[in-house]
Parts: sequence; C-alpha cells; structure tokens
Amino acid sequence: MLSFGIAGTMLSVLWWIPVIFHAAGALPVLLFIGLPGISAALAGWAFGKPLIDSAHRPGIAALRGTAIGSAALVLFAPIFATVYVWTSPPTEHWGIPGLALLVLLGSIVAVWWLVAAIGAAVGWALSRLASYDKVSN
Repeated sequence: MLSFGIAGTMLSVLWWIPVIFHAAGALPVLLFIGLPGISAALAGWAFGKPLIDSAHRPGIAALRGTAIGSAALVLFAPIFATVYVWTSPPTEHWGIPGLALLVLLGSIVAVWWLVAAIGAAVGWALSRLASYDKVSN
C-alpha cells in the first residue's frame, strides 16, 4: 500500500534530515530515505490489503498496522545491507548477512517503537477510511 510507503518515507525524512542535509551525493538519500519508504511500501503491499477489504475493529487494524511496520523493518535490513555492500569501497569488508543483522538489531533498538506507532496509526486510518467508504455506498 502506498500509504505505508509514504508514512515510511516521511518518518525517514524527519529522522534523518539533519544527517542527509550535510551528506554529499545521492547514496545517503537512497539508503536512509528511499529504502525505508520502499520497504514500508512493500510490506504494506504484501500485508495491508485486508485493511481495506474488510471492516476491522479499530484496535485490530492498528495491530495489523504495527505488524506491517515491523515487517518493513525486517525487509529494510537486508535491502540496506545489500545496497551498502554493493556500493561501498573495496576497503570496507562488510558481509551482507552480518550487516543486515546489525542493521536490524540497531533499528529495533532505535526506531521500532516509532515505526510500530506510525504503522498502527496508518492501519487504523486505512480501516476507518474503508469503513466510511462502505457506509457511503
């Protein structure tokens, strides 16, 4: 779902803008802004359809949104690690699995609570929009 992608991108912009503003080149923007948004959109596309197809209670929709946000973090770590390793200088010796695990653990500690809260808000909002649409038809 595009709404999860937009929310993921906006969260990344707000979280990383002080760092990205001083970075040179497009790679930091891709790594820290683009890839979180893409991961959130993929997780929303894979798991978000039930939010608009059926009427969920708001709490269930928020819980599903939290799960979608969490899935986005799990998707983000290996994607980030792969792009970083492929674009890093040959003097850096990161392995994709190790870096993915490190990124996942760091993301869980640093931002999971915020990703979960935003996912819950998006899930709740999509459920409410879907229920209003069904009432009006």
